[in-house]
Amino acid sequence: MRAVLRHVAPLLALLTTCSTASAGAGQGQVAQDPQQPQAPRIRVSVDVVAVDVQVIDSTGRPVPNLGPEKFSVTINGRRRRVVSAEQIGNEGPGTASDGPSAAGTRPSSAPERVIMIALDCISFDTGAVHEVIQNVQAFLRRLEPDDYVGLSAYPNGAVVTPTTNHAEVLRALSTVVGQRDGPGLNRYHLRPSEIIDANRDLAGGGGTLDAIVRRECGAEPDPNCRYQLVAEVTNSALYYEGQATASLGMLRTLVMQMQGYPGRKTLLLVSGGMIASDSPGGRPDLGGLGIQVGKAAAAANTAIYTLYIDSTLHDRFGAETRNADRTVNDQLRDRAVLARWLEQFTGAAGGALFSVQLGNADAALTRIQTELSSYYLLGVEPAEEDRNGRTHEVAVKVTRPNLTIRGRRWVLIPTRSAAAAAVADPAPSPGSGARPAPPAPPPPRHTVPAEVTALADVFDRADAAGFEKAVYEVDDLPNLLRGFRQSDSPWPENRRRTAVFALELAIAGLRSGNRDARDEGGRLLAEYGVRLRDPAGADAFECWWFVTEASSLAGLFAPENALLFIPRSLQRCPNEPRLRLAHAVVSEQQWLRGRTTAGQEAEILNLYEQAIKFPETAIEARVRAARFLYGMGQFDRGLALLQEITTPAADLELRYFTHLIRGQLLRGAGRPDEAAAAFRAALQAWPGAQSARVALMTLQVVRGNRDEAAALAEEVQVAPTDQYDPWWTYFLGDFRIYPAIRAKLREMGR
Repeated sequence: MRAVLRHVAPLLALLTTCSTASAGAGQGQVAQDPQQPQAPRIRVSVDVVAVDVQVIDSTGRPVPNLGPEKFSVTINGRRRRVVSAEQIGNEGPGTASDGPSAAGTRPSSAPERVIMIALDCISFDTGAVHEVIQNVQAFLRRLEPDDYVGLSAYPNGAVVTPTTNHAEVLRALSTVVGQRDGPGLNRYHLRPSEIIDANRDLAGGGGTLDAIVRRECGAEPDPNCRYQLVAEVTNSALYYEGQATASLGMLRTLVMQMQGYPGRKTLLLVSGGMIASDSPGGRPDLGGLGIQVGKAAAAANTAIYTLYIDSTLHDRFGAETRNADRTVNDQLRDRAVLARWLEQFTGAAGGALFSVQLGNADAALTRIQTELSSYYLLGVEPAEEDRNGRTHEVAVKVTRPNLTIRGRRWVLIPTRSAAAAAVADPAPSPGSGARPAPPAPPPPRHTVPAEVTALADVFDRADAAGFEKAVYEVDDLPNLLRGFRQSDSPWPENRRRTAVFALELAIAGLRSGNRDARDEGGRLLAEYGVRLRDPAGADAFECWWFVTEASSLAGLFAPENALLFIPRSLQRCPNEPRLRLAHAVVSEQQWLRGRTTAGQEAEILNLYEQAIKFPETAIEARVRAARFLYGMGQFDRGLALLQEITTPAADLELRYFTHLIRGQLLRGAGRPDEAAAAFRAALQAWPGAQSARVALMTLQVVRGNRDEAAALAEEVQVAPTDQYDPWWTYFLGDFRIYPAIRAKLREMGR
């Protein structure tokens, strides 16, 4: 209220005075003879709430010369009196009727404008963002020199607080890069609307999923092809829900920060859209996230302009969807699906949404600039029941036809005492000289739930095992995970520590037997996979966070979940050896579960070959590839891989695996003597290993060496129950060293 009232002295003066002797109070006074005695006046103040609106014609040009009688305002559906209407801004060629002012000028009495440009980088790929940036830079160059302009390229791009140094913003814009996931992450060619409809079919039946299966898997589909497609449909929805939480959460933080800026505030959001369900039962389901952010923008007294850059035509020929249906209706539906959350956000804020094709945004930005050149500040008299310090729904209309009103849908009406304080101590109006920069806004306040705070305290003081125990003792894990996702961090100044905390919470959710907890855990992983991203490229912490994520996912032996995240991690960290190895391991897990299709064995071997190229994982990748070949019955090929290991592994568990798998391959190849020697070498590498004993025992039984077989059987029976055999966790990949991996990440996050 205070930030708005300070701009317009006439509005403050409209704490109007009236005469008890005047029948025309509030509508002007009849002049009296100065010699005539005047009755004493009783001055009655009428405090008003400021409501700012734009009135434009069909071409987007501001409409001038509208008095208060031309406006109709309702608060919570009840009509309220409009006391004043002041037009602020240009009256040059940008308005509906040209006046004497020169184009591009603004009266000295006009308050400063604060324009925040928000770029949704996660919605653009690296190619598309270049054209977007060029359009935005051209828009910025056309703004007034004394406009305060800020930039937020979220999730983790350039940030510039509002400044009149437009060159600084232009330089920051040139550093912005697209952060949308690259192609090749999905096996099947699913369009946005297909993901939504297929998820709806899984919930309640329908024909879309079956049609996709026929297209992708054939008329008589392999059951595993259908299984993998369904997994991709459900996991993609989960991933996009988490990604949306990250994106909208950052946008909401930006909107809340704008509350602290004075002056006329405008948020220009530029986005390529986000998949959001447009039908009941469909997913990704963003719920009311878009509406909530829109309401926050309205409460911040901010005008909203949203520019949807439609790249569906460009994407139509991309690798991800080139085999998908391409009818006009399909394209229109995809466009609507991607723009849905933008419509929710803009509508809740009472803003304007412009949809343009990629590369054609200049005309829309020019119109936005024209609309921003002028607005009306209305003084509206609230009723007594409105004065409760809360946000109320407001609607503004004009009596003239064929005009468009742009204004926020919500207004904060202070109590009478707060309004009086704002009038008694008004902020200084801008002077004619150099103006100070708008004050930095206070940080947004998101209450951290008590149970999250308590768990964060345990995370700070306990070791990893103690934290795990505390998480598993939580009564309502889904609600705790949801509460953390919807609140601020317990460590708002430590992004890395928050990311480690989020990862461990997410893995706990995925390990849970509760389906809701597993879903929330998946969303949390997807969200922080976005929040971690540095536009300049992944740093050591981000890559090791992904390694920790991959090792924990491998330990779950849920390859469909792991294959949702690990390929995306590799796009960020393509030279991280342990991610390469993890990709091969979880793909083999899918094969072990009997869920691969014909030809995928070659893909798995290729993934192991990629990991062999890195010295850090070369030996382990060879050993695991050899074991995979053993499972396919290709014994000689597997032995050839092991033959190239010339130096024993320093890792004793890996050395044990090498000997044990060599013995398995030799036995399969019909070379029992060499197999027995390999199994004995395995026992030397890891004394007492049950798997090596049993393998040697069964081999000796077949060879007729019953005495040695009996002795080995006796050793197995009397072995301590807590004697560990690394083979028991072999198929869980790096989960065998997960404690060390997690400890390193925790240290990096401190």
